[in-house]
Amino acid sequence: MSDIRHSLLRRDALSAAKEVLYHLDIYFSSQLQSAPLPIVDKGPVELLEEFVFQVPKERSAQPKEQTKDSVRQIIFSSLFSPQGNKADDSRMSLLGKLVSMAVAVCRIPVLECAASWLQRTPVVYCVRLAKALVDDYCCLVPGSIQTLKQIFSASPRFCCQFITSVTALYDLSSDDLIPPMDLLEMIVTWIFEDPSVLQVLMTLQLHLTEKNLYGRLGLILFDHMVPLVEEINRLADELNPLNASQEIELSLDRLAQALQVAMASGALLCTRDDLRTLCSRLPHNNLLQLVISGPVQQSPHAALPPGFYPHIHTPPLGYGAVPAHPAAHPALPTHPGHTFISGVTFPFRPIR
Repeated sequence: MSDIRHSLLRRDALSAAKEVLYHLDIYFSSQLQSAPLPIVDKGPVELLEEFVFQVPKERSAQPKEQTKDSVRQIIFSSLFSPQGNKADDSRMSLLGKLVSMAVAVCRIPVLECAASWLQRTPVVYCVRLAKALVDDYCCLVPGSIQTLKQIFSASPRFCCQFITSVTALYDLSSDDLIPPMDLLEMIVTWIFEDPSVLQVLMTLQLHLTEKNLYGRLGLILFDHMVPLVEEINRLADELNPLNASQEIELSLDRLAQALQVAMASGALLCTRDDLRTLCSRLPHNNLLQLVISGPVQQSPHAALPPGFYPHIHTPPLGYGAVPAHPAAHPALPTHPGHTFISGVTFPFRPIR
C-alpha cells in the first residue's frame, strides 16, 4: 500500500480518489477468491480516509529512525560476529587490532560496541580478544598497562566484560595460564573503585526466587571450584617456608567470604560434605571452618528440604541425601559460640 500511496500523492485530488477505488476493487476481488468474507485491513482504510475523505495522514505515525548508537552496534555485530568459517581468523585479528587501538585512544563508542560483543559472543572468541589485549598491554610494551587501566572511568561496561573474559582465559591449569601480576593489580584497582562487579551476587537471590529457581539453578559450577582451591593450596605450600602466615590467612578469609556469598545467593550449589572434602586440603582457617561446618538451621525457603546447610542449597539431580541431624557427623567440629545468621557479613580486613 505504501507504493500505491506514493503514486497517488503525485495526482490531483479527483484522479487520486478514482485511482484508490480502482485499486480497492482489485484488492477485494482478489481476497474474495480465497475467503467468502474479506478482511478490511488498515492499509485500504487509510487510503480511503486520505484520498477520498481528504483526512490528512498523521505524520507522527511514521516509524522512528534508528539512533546512531543502534546503527553502530548493528554494523559492529555484522562485521565481527563469528560465522564458523575460514573468515573468522581474519575477523578476530582485525577485531583485536581495532579494540586495542580504541583502548589506546580511549574511543568510547568502539569500547561500548566491544562490550556488547563480549556479552553475547561464545566464550572461545571472547578469550581470544582478551588474550590479544593482554599481549598488547601487559607483555609487548612495559608500563603500557597504565593505558588499559585508565579506560575504567570511560567505559566501565567494557571493563566488566573484559574481567569476565580474562577469568575464562586464565584457568590456572598451567604456568602459561596464570595471569600476570600487573593485570591482577589493575583488576583489583578497578574492583576497589567500583565493587558492583562483585555485588551482582547480592542481588541474584531475589531474581532466582522470583523465577522459582532459587536453590535449583547453579550459576557457579562446583567443578570450577576444584582447580581454584588446588591452586590456593599450592601457593600456600610455597609461601609457608617464607613466614607468610598472615598472607595465607588473608587469602583463606577471602575464599571463605566468596563461598559464603555464592552459597547464600544460590549461585553455588553443593552439599556440605562435598565442600568439606574440597576444603580439607587447605590450611586451617577459622572463618572457612565456620562456613563449611556451621550449625544446621531450618531453611527459610519452604521448597528446600531440611538436612542441607542453609547456604548450600538443593544439589543437582544425582546427589544423594544428606542426614538431617548434625549428630550424624560426630567427627565434625562444632562452634557453639558462633551463631551463623543469614545476611550478616564477615569482618573485613583490608589488603595490606
